Amino acid sequence: MSVVVPTYRRPEFVRECLRHLSALRTPPTEALVVDASPDDRTRAVVGEWPGVTYLRNDLGASTTPESRNIGLQAATGDVVAFVDDDAYVDPDWLDELISCYADPEVFGVGGRIVNGQSGEDREGLDRIGRLLPDGRLMGYFAADPGRVIDVDHLLGANMSFRRAALSDVGGVHGGYPGPCICEETDISLRQRALGRRLVFNPRAVVRHVSAPYAIKGDRFDRRWHFYARRNQQAMFIRVFGLGSPYPARLAGTLLRELKMRCAYVARALAGRVPELDHRGRLRSPAIVLRSVIELSGLVVGTAAGIPQRRSELQEKQ
Repeated sequence: MSVVVPTYRRPEFVRECLRHLSALRTPPTEALVVDASPDDRTRAVVGEWPGVTYLRNDLGASTTPESRNIGLQAATGDVVAFVDDDAYVDPDWLDELISCYADPEVFGVGGRIVNGQSGEDREGLDRIGRLLPDGRLMGYFAADPGRVIDVDHLLGANMSFRRAALSDVGGVHGGYPGPCICEETDISLRQRALGRRLVFNPRAVVRHVSAPYAIKGDRFDRRWHFYARRNQQAMFIRVFGLGSPYPARLAGTLLRELKMRCAYVARALAGRVPELDHRGRLRSPAIVLRSVIELSGLVVGTAAGIPQRRSELQEKQ
């Protein structure tokens, strides 16, 4: 197994990540750090660890999928695992991932991403890694179902795939701007579109410390909501095609959410529900603005996904 760590301007987190990888009970075939930073601080950190390969991604910020693909192209293991620079593996993480590949029908394996939040191990146990019929993507990767289960998609902080399976779909696909939302879901859904099995092993644990963003903006700000919908819609079109039901279903889901939010605003203006949040700010403008932002992202994602889909089909031909 090869382990790929994409990173951008987080040298101290890379150091801690590599420290945990070095403590694995079973070491990987190789560890590769793919660095998109504009400086050499991460290169210096990787140099402290003999045997760890340093690779450059000169495209810079917001190119995590491109970093993953650079790592994939350099990897030699039968299985390629991806872990975030701020996700620290448990000692038996690799053994737990490997154990699932004893089943030849398994093409991808992910594990728990522990965030240290109360009750996260019990929340969403029936929705871990699911793509719902209405187009919503469920996460809940901190949940612990107590057994290996089948899933529709995996999360980039803790996921692995057979290298040949990734090569079959053209590697890791870029073109997901912003905070790189949905780029790891693209990898998974391309496998599921081929009828391949993905599983979630809750015993393969990483501890996610959520490093601060090295780029401007909060983790879940308005920019995040725009790119979440933009990238999700583009991904559905790229993976399944415009004729798939998922693009239309996602649009329908967002319109229903807008209707519910407008109904809440009407009740707030009538004095039937609280208008101020816990910080004393008006809820209504923020509620409506979020829907506008998300629908704008949907439109932009549609416009971006169609030519990307055509281009990928042409490449296959």
